[in-house]
Amino acid sequence: MPVVAVKVVQMIRDPRTTAKDLAKAISLDAAVSARVLKIANSPFYSMQREVKTLERAVVILGEKTLRSLVFASSVKALNKNFGLMEKMLWEDSMGCAIGARLMAQRFRSADPEEAFLGGLFRHIGKLVMNNLDSSKFLQMVQEAYNGEGTLGELERRYFPFSHAVIGAAVLKKWNFSENLIHVTRHHEDMRMYVEEAPALNRLMATVNLADNLCKHLGVGRRSPEQSSDLSMIPGAKALGLEVEQLDQVMSEFKEVFERDRDAFME
Repeated sequence: MPVVAVKVVQMIRDPRTTAKDLAKAISLDAAVSARVLKIANSPFYSMQREVKTLERAVVILGEKTLRSLVFASSVKALNKNFGLMEKMLWEDSMGCAIGARLMAQRFRSADPEEAFLGGLFRHIGKLVMNNLDSSKFLQMVQEAYNGEGTLGELERRYFPFSHAVIGAAVLKKWNFSENLIHVTRHHEDMRMYVEEAPALNRLMATVNLADNLCKHLGVGRRSPEQSSDLSMIPGAKALGLEVEQLDQVMSEFKEVFERDRDAFME
C-alpha cells in the first residue's frame, strides 16, 4: 500500500486524530497533496467555494471521502513504469471509480465512497500482472484484442492466477473490508450472491454496472465495446434497472467523466 495511504488509514481509525493531523500527514507527499486539492476542487464534488488547504478539505469532504481521494491520488505511483498500457489501466481504474460513485448516488445502491474504492481497485490485479511481467501482460492483452480468447482464458494461460484472485489477495494483505475483497474477486461474474448480505450484493452490482459502462464507452480501452445489450448487464439486472434508466445514466457518466477526467488523472 502507498505510504501516505497507510498513514491516513491508520490515523482515520484513531478517534483522537484531528483534521490538522490528517492534513499534515498528507502534506508529506507533495504530489498526492496537490492532486487531492485539485480533485476536491473539481466539479465532481461541487464545492461552493475553492478549497485552498488540506485541513479545509478534510473538514468539508469528511474522512471517508478524503480516504478515497488519497487512494485515488497515490495508487498511480504503484506502477513501475508509466507508458501507454499503464495509462490505459489507470484510466480504467479511475473511470470505474467515478462511475461506481455516480451509480451509487444515482440509484442509492451503495455507500458512494465504498463504491468508489470498489471501482478503483477492481482491476488492481492487472496492475500487479503488468508490474510482474509487462511484456507477457501486453501479449495477453493483444491476443484478447485479436479475438484469440477471452481475457479470463488468456490470464490462466499466461499467469498462475486471474486478475480477480490477485486483486482480492492484494486487498486482503492491505486489510481492506471483506466487502471490498469480495467485490474485487467477483465484480465480473457476479456469481457470489450472499443471501444474508444484501448490501454487499448491491455494492457488487454497482461496481459491475460501472465496469460495463466503462467497456461500453471505451474508458481505459482501445475502443468501445458497444455490441453488448446494456439491459443484460448482471449489475443492471440485479438492481432492477430499465433500459431507459441505463441510457440516461450512461449519458450522465460520459459527461461527468469527460468533464472531470483531467482532475483525477493528471
